Formats: sequence, C-alpha cells, structure tokens
Amino acid sequence: MTVKAVIFDLFGTLIANYDRDHYLEVIENMGEAAGADTLDFRNLWREHYAERLTGVFATESENIRWICDKLQVATDPEKVGRANQIYREFSLPFLMSPRDSAVETLVSLGQRGFKTGLLLDCGPWVPKNWNSSPFSGLIDFPVYSSTSGTKKPAATLYRKVAQGLGIELSECMYVADGNGEELVVADRLGMRTVRISPWNAPGSTPDADFSNQWNGESVDALSELLVLLT
Repeated sequence: MTVKAVIFDLFGTLIANYDRDHYLEVIENMGEAAGADTLDFRNLWREHYAERLTGVFATESENIRWICDKLQVATDPEKVGRANQIYREFSLPFLMSPRDSAVETLVSLGQRGFKTGLLLDCGPWVPKNWNSSPFSGLIDFPVYSSTSGTKKPAATLYRKVAQGLGIELSECMYVADGNGEELVVADRLGMRTVRISPWNAPGSTPDADFSNQWNGESVDALSELLVLLT
C-alpha cells in the first residue's frame, strides 16, 4: 500500500541519544543536589524509569521527591528545584539540537503531501517543551509514552499515532534507530519499517538497547528517506 505518512522515533533518530556515562553522572549530581546518597538515588532513578516514561510521575520533580521519600531523605522545594534544574540543563539541549537534515526532511515531507507523526518513549519534560523546539509545527501528530500510560513496543501506541493521522498502519512508514523491539513490532503491524543509523556522539555509549538485529530497509541519513519515498 502507498505510504501516506512517516512516523518518527525521537532519540537517536531526530535527535541524539544520551551518552550512558554522562547520563549516570547527571543523575548522581541530581541526587547530591536533593541531599540523597548519589548511588542510591541513581539506582532508584534507573530502576523506576518505566514509571517515569508512562506518566506515573507527572513531572521530574515529582519523581525526585518520590525517590527522596523512598530513601527517607528530608528534602524541600529548593533542593528538588536544584535537582530538577540539573536534569533540565542536561536534557533540554538534546531536544533543541536536531540531527543533520532533520528539519529540512520534515519540511520536504510536508511539501510533498506526506503526513508526519512522532512515537517516542520519554519523560514528561519532552511534551512540556515540544512547542518551543525546532520541531514544533513540523509533526502533525505526536504520541508520547508519558501521556499515553504505556511505552514502546506496545502496539496500542502505533495504532494511536496512525489513528491520529487518520490513516491505516499499512499506509505508514516508521523510522527509528532500533532501540528495543520498536522496529520488529512496527514491521509486524504492517508498517513499512526503516532503520536509521543511530545518532550517537562520537565515542559515546548510548543509553539504548540495540541488541535486536534488523535486516530490513536501512538508511544512514534522514534525507535518504526522500529518495525511498520517490
């Protein structure tokens, strides 16, 4: 069936993946700012990532307070605010720094009549800041795990974005770096599925899981999608 929409992952696809070592350092700094043991804070932050990605915590500050309560650490709004600011200063530049040709590709897709969607696992900070990002107005229908109550590779998320775009799954192309089972499930659901080489900082270790091999269509740059859709 003819592709009518292109649905994108975010991290590693339209923006860079986190570097694991840097990410862990940031979490430890957050714990220190909150007055907690840094390793205990880091472990709980990592262990409960699913709750953060599925909206159990409405904000990162709420997550910080919950961890401090679990660790029986007395905290206050000022400490929580400092910890949250550390996370914001780390994470927000990722959203504000598109991958090469990302914006141009999204603009070209719109000019060619393709609808665009977004399907991503994220904490609440992404939807909160989306409208101030370079991608604002370039994605027709975004679906965030943190506002959907579930994360990839739940089939309901893929169906949700297709429904939001007003088309069938079989009319969608899904483009992602292949973290977890996201490509496998998209393919199983009948979407045209394309893996893009993950965008990771040189020499970094991405905070992602690329253990699943992909033998289908692949590209190295977002601009190559325009050729595939010709």
